[in-house]
This record gives sequence, structure tokens and C-alpha cells, in this order.
Amino acid sequence: MDILERLAEEKIRAAMEAGAFDNLPGRGQPLRLPENPYEPDEWRLAFHLLRANGLTLPWLETRREIETELNTARAELAQAVGQPCWEMAQQKFVMRLTALNKRIFNYNLQVPVERFQRPLLNIGAEIERIYQRARRSTRLDEDEHAPSALP
Repeated sequence: MDILERLAEEKIRAAMEAGAFDNLPGRGQPLRLPENPYEPDEWRLAFHLLRANGLTLPWLETRREIETELNTARAELAQAVGQPCWEMAQQKFVMRLTALNKRIFNYNLQVPVERFQRPLLNIGAEIERIYQRARRSTRLDEDEHAPSALP
């Protein structure tokens, strides 16, 4: 980073800390960009019609569905940590993620560019991460409710 970039960053940071950007119009609202500068000109009308009607490209919709299903499966498994139904919840999770991996494989065949591909899920790593995160949050909750040793 050169001196001008560093100076600009410092000025912006100082202005943010002073609250200069707190009352800007549209704060907290999504940006309304009329055109995507990366859209090819020959596809601009088609993309506009899709957006105007709340539609998207099929492979993008598939990606959104995959992410929604994955987040739902993760949340359901996290709720089962430490419960008597943990083993059954894990089995259900494995079946769901196996099906999701098949969808991801098919999705990866549909995307136009390799960088849009989604890696397959490592089911064992997913279970371990969910388990550890749930255990960590349980310990934090227990620590908050524990009586303090300080006077």
C-alpha cells in the first residue's frame, strides 16, 4: 500500500469514527444499481427482464436452494447436540448431505465458469464442526449462568 492509499484510509477511518457517514441517505438499504457493468450488452435486456420479474438464472436458483437446504440441515443437527436423538439426527444429516452432494455435483456441471462451482461437502467435517460449535456455545452459556467467585 503506497502513501496515498494509506493516507486515504486514515482519513476515511477518522471520518467513520467521527460519525460522518452515520446519517447518509439510504443507510442500511441495499444499493440500487440500475445496470450490472459486467453483463454483456447482448444479454442486458434478458437479465433486466429476469430481475424485473423476480427470476434468476436456473443455476443461480439451484445454488440458492442448495445453500438454504444446507443451512437448514446444519441448524437441525446443531439443535440435536447433547440430546438423546443425536445419533438419529446424525444419520438424517448424513442422508441429507449425501443428497446435497449429488445436487452440488449436478450444479457444478451447469455453471458456466469453473469459479462458480461449489466444492462437495465433507460430511464428517461438517458434523464435527457443528458438534464443536454447539459444545462451545453450551459451555459459554454455562459460564454466563455460573455463580461468580468474585465478591
